Amino acid sequence: MTRSRSALTLLSAVALLGLAACGDKKLDTDKLEGKISAGIEKQAGVKVKSVDCPSDVKVEAKNTFTCKAATINGQTATVKVTQQDDEGNVRYEVGQ
Repeated sequence: MTRSRSALTLLSAVALLGLAACGDKKLDTDKLEGKISAGIEKQAGVKVKSVDCPSDVKVEAKNTFTCKAATINGQTATVKVTQQDDEGNVRYEVGQ
């Protein structure tokens, strides 16, 4: 297991970003994908090629969903996202 892969599996972050899209009570997953990508790059020191989250996520406290992350080296990881409240604040954990 490479250092970067180990780092990917240990990441966890709270994104208190207010990711709820105005008026429609859907989570702004495009914005979330960018925040997850930046978080992985900053915390693990690996370049992220893509992060893909579902596009139709309702804003709902304690709701969970998964995203997929891929590095430029071809490594992939599942990102578990948990909504902390009904304001669009989330916590995510990067796993294998």
